[in-house]
Amino acid sequence: MKFLKYISCAAAALALFACQEVDKTCALPADRVEAPVMDEHSDIVIDADNLSSEVTFTWSAVDYGYYAAVSYALYCVYGESDPYQIGESYTTSYTLTKEALNNALVNDKGLAVPAEATSTVFFYIVSSISTASDSDYAKQSNVVALDVTTVKSTSAPWVRRPLYVPGAHQGWSPSTAPVLWENGENSDVYEGPVYLVQADPEAKTCDFKFTDTPSWDGGNFGTSLDALENGGGSGNLTAEAGTYWVKVTLDADHSTGSVKLTPITAISVVGAYNDWGATPDVDMTLAGLPTDPDDPDFEAKHNAAVNAQVWECTIPGFTGGEFKFRLDHDWADSWGGDNLDHIDYNGSNCSTSVMGDVDVRFTIDFHGDIAALAEDTTNPSPVSATVEKVTE
Repeated sequence: MKFLKYISCAAAALALFACQEVDKTCALPADRVEAPVMDEHSDIVIDADNLSSEVTFTWSAVDYGYYAAVSYALYCVYGESDPYQIGESYTTSYTLTKEALNNALVNDKGLAVPAEATSTVFFYIVSSISTASDSDYAKQSNVVALDVTTVKSTSAPWVRRPLYVPGAHQGWSPSTAPVLWENGENSDVYEGPVYLVQADPEAKTCDFKFTDTPSWDGGNFGTSLDALENGGGSGNLTAEAGTYWVKVTLDADHSTGSVKLTPITAISVVGAYNDWGATPDVDMTLAGLPTDPDDPDFEAKHNAAVNAQVWECTIPGFTGGEFKFRLDHDWADSWGGDNLDHIDYNGSNCSTSVMGDVDVRFTIDFHGDIAALAEDTTNPSPVSATVEKVTE
């Protein structure tokens, strides 16, 4: 059946998106790691009187042969649809309300399961270790087919939400802080690059927190990367100074959550100009980042650059051709597409009319226009790019 093809693709894709190599201390080769087994579950009936009731999916743990942070992604498939990720867990269960499940299933941008009807939906688990880049280490469970009775969606139109990252890297100002953007409809998973480096060149670490509003009056997440606490008394989080891909997963009520920090060694432009990586990519730097610590405005310029989240580079003698942006000189994480105002994660190639053996400046903006995106229910990608000839 077609959904089995999608299941295999989803399992491979989940591992491909990870950014680091498989831990060399793994005691088991990939072909000896047994996939999780998803437990049987009764059919699910959702009606107006039980929307607050909870549904729990459970499965067996996966042993990768050493102590590893194992993530379990819960997917579902209906008819000819692409797989849809319901949620992610670091334990062997995932719980959500019937209302949340219903809204995820009947959403037109999700599975588009018919509302006010009973339909067969297929559920399965894909496990992976956070350091895996080898698709063999993504393990897909058995498939459980359930008849699900739905109601009309109770959710308002989804608008992609930002999560702010104030801290010592930018002056502890939530209203101007760099942001992470929600990666899917009401996923409560937020991702993006953040330059966690203080203006003080002597500082080897950086304290930071998260807020879900541009002020300290909203959610105030801190204390522990593994178990975020939400409250005015939560402690600061700390990381070694550097640039990170930050992924925050919050519970549905934003009461707690967890954080993954993956170091970024490079953000670069790859394309026809360098034969798609046959020669080295041109790396980008944080736009506006000052270099003279004696500048009296050094800290203000540093904070402004961190907050803007724009990376740039100049390619001399650029003769044209298609291109993309990527992390760590690898194809696992890239951005592209026809519309530079909204380039997509792992999207198609970009193109430009700027050419002719000239110096060309490329930028990629991960911050986005928060006000405009809050009004756009089409939920375009918040990432944008520019390409322009460098003028004297």
